[in-house]
Amino acid sequence: MGVSVNAQEVEDSEYVKNVKSLCRTVTIRQSRFYERPDMLYWLFPNYYREKRAVKQIHNFTYSVINSRIQTLQNSTNDQNDSEGKAVPFLDMLLKSTVDGRPLTKEEVREEVDTFMFEGHDTTGSAISFALYLLASDQDVQDHALEEQKTIFCEDIHRPSTYNDLQQMKYLERVIKETLRLYPSVPFYGRKTDQPVIYKGNVIPEDIDIAVNAYEMHRDPEYFPNPDKFDPTRFEAMDGTKPYCFIPFSAGPRNCIGQKYAMLEMKSALSKILRAFRLLPTVPEHQIKLTSESVLKSYTGIYIRVLKRTF
Repeated sequence: MGVSVNAQEVEDSEYVKNVKSLCRTVTIRQSRFYERPDMLYWLFPNYYREKRAVKQIHNFTYSVINSRIQTLQNSTNDQNDSEGKAVPFLDMLLKSTVDGRPLTKEEVREEVDTFMFEGHDTTGSAISFALYLLASDQDVQDHALEEQKTIFCEDIHRPSTYNDLQQMKYLERVIKETLRLYPSVPFYGRKTDQPVIYKGNVIPEDIDIAVNAYEMHRDPEYFPNPDKFDPTRFEAMDGTKPYCFIPFSAGPRNCIGQKYAMLEMKSALSKILRAFRLLPTVPEHQIKLTSESVLKSYTGIYIRVLKRTF
């Protein structure tokens, strides 16, 4: 967004706390039939928790937007300064028009909210589960490390380049297999905008549909021995069944940031793999899954790390 929020230095971020609170509240509401109707929801404490979290999240997002607007206004050589440099996504939003008019601040805020939320929690979940699975399977970890050695050669600790990330084919399979077993967003909601024929039955228009990606990814018809962590299974996937693996959803409403997310996850996992050997705890930690919009372990994710020496 072109604005520094010092995320790595703030251990107890109010924004992060409010995002987690909102995700938890929404998930609880979905599971309680008596809280679902809007006419009843205001009677329950979760309504006020949700309103408070949403207000504080929006305030934070507006502060980011206002900070960037102020920076742009104070820049007297904006055009010259930006030549040859990547343009922050927020700048593009602020300069965009729809039917000849600029986006309102609320419309910009909606887009920024989406990217700021989806850009950190989902990838954080996937990276955490990937580290846990790599620690649990030393053969897979060794194979991934060998690929890193081949790419980086003698300069094993240099920063990754875009070309390096494109060469990490096995690490990409590791990430895909992680997302198969532990999809960051395990459930999707869709609404039909026209009647749909499905297995001889008609689903009417305006019907809410829940898509259970977690269960779909463990269907033995498409993934033999589905509970086994096996990145090599993605060597044989030829794309003829694109809807059996949907960690980023699919179709016209799929995740707009999936290519960026894959690069982000490769970059982080590559850096960690080259710096540390990942090992399970003793006794091995058992994760217990919960979905708070994003899939997590409510018992945490614990592994051991040993610094590598080459």
